[in-house]
Amino acid sequence: MRTLFLTLSLLLVLGACKKAPVEPGLATLIQVQGQVTVQHGAQSLAGAAEQPLYSGDILATGPASTARVRYVNGVEVQVKEKSRFRISGVPGALTLELEEGFIISTAPADAGTGLTVTGRFGRAELVTAAEMVFDLSSGEPRLGLEFGEIRVVGPDGKQVPLVMGEELVLSLGKPKPAPQPVATAEEIVFILKPQGGKARVRAAQESAFTEVSSGQTHELGPGSVFEIPPQARARLSSGELQVNLQGDTAGTLTAASRQGERRSYGLQLSRGQAQLQFAPGQHTLKLTDGKGEFELNVSEQSAIAINNPQEGSTVTVLTGQVELVTDGKAAVLKAGEELSRAVAEPSALPDTEPALVMAPDAKARILCDGVCEAGVQVPENSEGKLRVEVAGDSAFREPLLAGRAGSKWVMLPAPARGELYWRFLSEDGTPRAQGSARFQPDRGLSELSDGSPRAEVLETGLKASILFQGAVPTLHFNFSAREGARTYRLRLYRSSDPQKPLLERAASRTEYTLEAGALGEGSYLWYVAALGPGGEELSGGRMNKLELVYDNARRGLAIRRPRSGERVGGKGVPLEGVAPMGSRLFVNGQPVALDAKGRFSQRLAPARVLVFRLISAQGEAYWVRTLRSDR
Repeated sequence: MRTLFLTLSLLLVLGACKKAPVEPGLATLIQVQGQVTVQHGAQSLAGAAEQPLYSGDILATGPASTARVRYVNGVEVQVKEKSRFRISGVPGALTLELEEGFIISTAPADAGTGLTVTGRFGRAELVTAAEMVFDLSSGEPRLGLEFGEIRVVGPDGKQVPLVMGEELVLSLGKPKPAPQPVATAEEIVFILKPQGGKARVRAAQESAFTEVSSGQTHELGPGSVFEIPPQARARLSSGELQVNLQGDTAGTLTAASRQGERRSYGLQLSRGQAQLQFAPGQHTLKLTDGKGEFELNVSEQSAIAINNPQEGSTVTVLTGQVELVTDGKAAVLKAGEELSRAVAEPSALPDTEPALVMAPDAKARILCDGVCEAGVQVPENSEGKLRVEVAGDSAFREPLLAGRAGSKWVMLPAPARGELYWRFLSEDGTPRAQGSARFQPDRGLSELSDGSPRAEVLETGLKASILFQGAVPTLHFNFSAREGARTYRLRLYRSSDPQKPLLERAASRTEYTLEAGALGEGSYLWYVAALGPGGEELSGGRMNKLELVYDNARRGLAIRRPRSGERVGGKGVPLEGVAPMGSRLFVNGQPVALDAKGRFSQRLAPARVLVFRLISAQGEAYWVRTLRSDR
């Protein structure tokens, strides 16, 4: 029995050490431009350079998209737009099953056994170093031989001669319908995670809400209700769809399933705002708002914003493209376009450009109270061929927004506080431009107070220098008593004119407080005359020097007017404040004149939102003021 036990143990150990065979790759996707997808089993993946391809994988290219594939024996296949084929065979007997499109197959001299291309037209085999061109995209499908030798067999099994430089018109037999496996719907589970504050959730079979705190997660299935309180945020995500929910948002996840390559969702929004990020693949979302149900069909990586569901949703495409179907009518919305269901006849319109749009390579700080609408410019001459990614970390581990960018600008998912990073990528994945911004509430930090500090001025016979920021301070004069004096008279002169008093004030005591603003910045002389019982001026006293100097030691912008929420009439917007020395200031893109001390005071045309842009030694920063109209 002991011998048997040892033998069985040894067999178990040897069996555990034996590794499962690794599936060999037959080819590699070496070049990708545009929309290229690879179907690997039940997964549909976005094609990427250096991606291995296995037997059974299906490669497809979209409009204006191309790819290049290299088989393990060195044969290369150049794939044009709107093409689709399957990788097949084994090393030593490689095949390509062409369904549609346009490909060029080239075999080098050392390709060994070459490649066999099959399809409804029959099959064509590379015999020597050769190049053959298949065009199934035109009305008359053709096969051409550029050089070398190939063997062509028609659908009837007979060999068809073809010499170099000639083209062969292909006869496409009717495709035999392949037996389709019965696809079963698989339920998709969403995870709710508060990003700030708390959320409330209730499953379909539950009667009471459960509170989910920040840092916790909660699974949501079909029929689950969620409520996001004001001042809170939450993220609802599965593997293929991420929904960012803003504060004061409520709704129900009515459906979520996967059947084959198609993902289907149902979402009812009763109020609030949501941003949806779709992964590459086929998605159908049935959305219910205050005006009923409509459908979104998405076939590429796209980001979509939903606002005002109570009155009829406004659907804004941030990246990619979406087909919106309502009342049997379909409309295609591209990045930078929106459609409002609240109007009588909804149609696609350009999205309103935000007041704050940064350069694609900006590194800025943004101070804004409340919801801040900010965007970033798309690099010039991109012709709508760039992808954009926006994330809360510089490594872009969890993008908040991704997909094909529009032609002008991209709206950012601006947080109330935190960092945002973005990058624009060319078709081959090379970064074209990247930048970042730090968002934080202003909360009155930039407001320049109209209050005036108090400054003491003593009668010493010397010069007193008073430095001030903002308003001119209140000046409190103290002077010595005179024997026999009943009252006193304070006289102030400009240094340039010591003969004529600028102002005179009477005092019953040996002190006097001069109100703020009575004097401006400059150099002055002051003298206190003692008056006797009869009002006669007594001898004594001394002349004193006084200098009021504006001192600009600011590192950031100080804005006296307008204040956030200030009501603005038809006469325009008053601009008053102070900028750091040596800086440049712009408001709504217009340069603002600064004096030698960095102060500004002018009037701007009426506007609801003012964007102050400051360029200084500290970098680039923005302040956003939202105003109220008299109307």
